Amino acid sequence: MTHQSPLPAVALAGLLMVANALPPAGLAQAQPSEERLYQQRLRQLFDQLDRNGDGRLDRREASRNAYLERHFERLDRGGKGYLLPSDLR
Repeated sequence: MTHQSPLPAVALAGLLMVANALPPAGLAQAQPSEERLYQQRLRQLFDQLDRNGDGRLDRREASRNAYLERHFERLDRGGKGYLLPSDLR
């Protein structure tokens, strides 16, 4: 097992905290390029956590990020048992 830098997990946690702190209108008022960049970075970090490449984050994969581990149930819309990129927006 290789040791991965915690930076991607920390960055994802930061992005998620910012997204959850902004009112919906906050993102709508952002410049299109800023929102596009945010979405690209969020997707890159999601893909880094998605160890098996199935496009989902199960509990084990999400547990690599303290924020996702702590808020898994709230973010798991519909109680599917996994997170999709759309659950993080």
